[in-house]
Amino acid sequence: MKQDVNGLARRMQEALARQDWPKALKACDGLLAAMPDHAALHYNRALVLKRLNRDQEAADGFRKTLERDPGHDNARFELASVLLETGDAAQSAALLEAYLQNQPNDADATLNLGNAKLALGETDEALRLLSAAHAAAPSDLSLRSLAIARRDTGDIEGCRALLEERQQTQANAADNLKILTQGSKGRFSLSAKPVQTYG
Repeated sequence: MKQDVNGLARRMQEALARQDWPKALKACDGLLAAMPDHAALHYNRALVLKRLNRDQEAADGFRKTLERDPGHDNARFELASVLLETGDAAQSAALLEAYLQNQPNDADATLNLGNAKLALGETDEALRLLSAAHAAAPSDLSLRSLAIARRDTGDIEGCRALLEERQQTQANAADNLKILTQGSKGRFSLSAKPVQTYG
């Protein structure tokens, strides 16, 4: 039995290193059959499921991890991320607030919490969080989120200025136009100022 577990663990590690998610999942399932209460195995299995775009199963796996290890901050963060991606902004925000009590300097979690607050219509709090996340770890994602928050607070020029800082690609140009012409409270009028396009 111990030999089987060691072999499965080796196969899982090899599959993870190759990013062979189906084989990693199969090895994980074998290990969990032998050790059903192993929190780290539930966590790794949930990460693999997330890579396979099986979000609901991934969320269930992160919950199982937290049932077995309530202090598993990474599982809390990952569960919050999956919930945000699948539209449960309220539960995501609650988990991220708990996570940030233990990991207050995590810019990714602050960014995600800002996005959750934005989805919940809490634009002032979203703007505060997204500004902090962007100051701590500036990225295209933080610029995009901060621009949307500016738009949703009615600061269209601030939104436009942030979008102009994004990397100049055709995909970003289309995304920028979409951001400028849509909003959580309906459509904003297009400004007379031209939007940059890249071709």
